[in-house]
Amino acid sequence: MASFIKRYRPDSISEEKWEKINAVLEPLTLTDEILEKHMAVFREQMHLANSPDENIRKKSNLLMMNTFLRMLLDGTEEGEYLGLDLGGTNFRVILVRFKNGVAETSCNYYNLKEETLSGPAAGVFDFIAESIEDFLHTEKLDKSEQKIPLGFTFSFPSTQLALNKSLLLTWTKTFTCPDGVGEDPVAMLEAAIERKAKNLPVNVVAVMSDTVSTLMAGNYYDKNCRIGMILGTGCNAAFVENISDIDKWTGDFEDPKHVIVNVELGSTGDNGCMDFYRSEFEREVDKYSNHPGSFTFEKSFSGMYLGELVRLVLVRLIKDGLLFNGEAGTLVDARWKFTTEFVTNIEKEDGPENKNIDTVLSTFGISHSFTTQEDRAIVKEVCDFISRRGAHIIAAAVAVIVNYIKLPEVTIGIDGSLYERHPKFHDNMMDIFTKFCPQTKVKLILVKEGSGEGAAFAAVSALRQLAKGLRCS
Repeated sequence: MASFIKRYRPDSISEEKWEKINAVLEPLTLTDEILEKHMAVFREQMHLANSPDENIRKKSNLLMMNTFLRMLLDGTEEGEYLGLDLGGTNFRVILVRFKNGVAETSCNYYNLKEETLSGPAAGVFDFIAESIEDFLHTEKLDKSEQKIPLGFTFSFPSTQLALNKSLLLTWTKTFTCPDGVGEDPVAMLEAAIERKAKNLPVNVVAVMSDTVSTLMAGNYYDKNCRIGMILGTGCNAAFVENISDIDKWTGDFEDPKHVIVNVELGSTGDNGCMDFYRSEFEREVDKYSNHPGSFTFEKSFSGMYLGELVRLVLVRLIKDGLLFNGEAGTLVDARWKFTTEFVTNIEKEDGPENKNIDTVLSTFGISHSFTTQEDRAIVKEVCDFISRRGAHIIAAAVAVIVNYIKLPEVTIGIDGSLYERHPKFHDNMMDIFTKFCPQTKVKLILVKEGSGEGAAFAAVSALRQLAKGLRCS
């Protein structure tokens, strides 16, 4: 079977060792047949999730959820809007000032402590309320006589019930709060504001996933942007869908005749439909993750897991006597310590000096003098292989969405540390779009801070929809 990942033996790796390394990597190799099957399964999962029959929808791990957000920006925006972005350890508050449709943005970061991430959900929202109060005080808006419209990016799987109402399905990533599931994040935020920052001049008018807000921001910068994507600690995608193509649509058919759909694709394969390409390494990552059996798709490539996948492969090569002469330093016992940042730093280095590899390996007690040029070439090869494989897996899923919306040109707006910092993810993803989306010119753009800025943009749209009388729940 032909492999889409074409690999060539570096001169510094012997033919004998290259064959043995390939034997380890062979089960992870993505052939054309595997990629085509991956796309076919993802397409079927989208179809099932779009059904008006709830029992059929349950056969899919995708949500394909109506966000109730239908109006994109048109260049006539005015006024001040707030955006919140909660999805990782860094929480953002953003102020957007529009003048003649042009946005000026200011932002501040607030760091969530580990005890907050694992404590009661009320503690998370109390922190958010206090952060908003601090930000507004800094911006001299805390005494505003008019409430400032606020859009809330809540980057956790949720069921959307209205523009400003959703129900949390599960905490993901580093959040392990014992409660909050089944509750409305907007209601929890409003209760926290009442407790911690009473009379705060804000009005929460929209709640959304980070992909939806990234799409809103991407469309501000490029009007061909019809897909928003997060590719950082976790992953997801959203796209602009024609209402007439949504089998389960229950809203009105007034203009605009489209709506943003939140795919919630990180959980693809939780039902086993993607097991055909998942390796022993991905299964081990899942086993020791915070949420085993949940959001297994993103455990093949996202920033939370990519480094650990690389570490597990390196450990296997060490145990097979193919790396570091079988000696591992502390690498074998360093679960979750080989971060994706290490992988991106190694991938950035193209020259023969291997300074970044030496720096990373020294973290685990493996000095330069202990390693050979062949060892360092193997480490780089594993980082490159796992990174490219991951980029191809996520791009193949998004390629299905590109082909589904059937436009001659599509821009995909992407926010997230993995896409931003990994030097090869962009090109590796484009390889897939070039091969599998021949009818569409695909462009990828970085929408930095998009999930925060786009939340404020969504607040604009929410007010316009309410004024127009469009159904928002």
